[in-house]
Amino acid sequence: MRCTIMSGTLSELPLSNSLALLPFLNCYSNSDFSQTELLSNFSLTPHHINGNCYIPTFHIYNIINEISNAINTENIGIIATVSEDYLDLPPVIKESILKSVSLFDIFFFVSSNQSLLGSHLNIWLEHEKDTFYICHQRTAPLKIQGLSQGEYHRTLTIINVLRRFLGDDWKPEALYLASRLAPPHDIITMTRSGKVFTNVKYGRIPIKTSLDKIAESVSIGQLTSPLDYSSLDRLRVAINTFIEHEDLDLFFLSDIFGCSKRSIQRILKFHGTTFKNIIAQQKTAHAITLLNEEISIIHIAQRLGYSDPSNFTRAFKRHTGLSPSSFRRS
Repeated sequence: MRCTIMSGTLSELPLSNSLALLPFLNCYSNSDFSQTELLSNFSLTPHHINGNCYIPTFHIYNIINEISNAINTENIGIIATVSEDYLDLPPVIKESILKSVSLFDIFFFVSSNQSLLGSHLNIWLEHEKDTFYICHQRTAPLKIQGLSQGEYHRTLTIINVLRRFLGDDWKPEALYLASRLAPPHDIITMTRSGKVFTNVKYGRIPIKTSLDKIAESVSIGQLTSPLDYSSLDRLRVAINTFIEHEDLDLFFLSDIFGCSKRSIQRILKFHGTTFKNIIAQQKTAHAITLLNEEISIIHIAQRLGYSDPSNFTRAFKRHTGLSPSSFRRS
């Protein structure tokens, strides 16, 4: 029996919640390096690291790899994992973990809200005989080092969540990893049998329990699938994250997504729009937000990359029908 909570569709431009960086950034600062300087090198600031900010997953792994090289460790995914920390989880998911009385409530909740973690990450349950499996898979076809570290971190985080309900000493009989690498010792010792199966389709963590125990605490109404966002939506989210970046263009976006400029252009063409239109729309929306915060028009123009405030005024009026000052008065 397979009890699938979410089956995502493979598409381009994967995003991750920026909180995913927190455990790794903490490792970096604990080694006496500056988080601010590191983030600046990747066109980010500490203000970007919050539960409402989403960053291209390719960019996330570039930063993680940089941290791994700086602190000279091969298994940053293991070192960065702190038991019952959950800093890298959105607040609503962290709160659910801390308040829930059933581990299955947790995973049904997470699987129904996993879009908060980003795109291209599936978490679901499978059942075979007397064993349930917590399954997890990142479906993004990224060509970058460090994906195994992400899987190690995800696996250990899930085990830490399970131990809240099954006991501090609980271990799965075995582990299943999509990684092709030989498992590190710290991963092997997380199992009772010392068995870790690698190069499988997706990660699985087995739990010995009966189906009746699930039925007692979980209603079928909880098995809801989250909304899946299109590539264009993910592109918009990334643009919004870097909307004030001085070099925000197709080359910059293709670089942080780890794809070609043409790939982004194909997505825009498929949705009947252009990069120029998308940027104009989102700069206007961001300008409205800043106007409502009573920031000076000159400062807004500078933050949005206009060399002259009059250019900003013309662009804003073209899209809203009002000048920035008239819009603010209205």
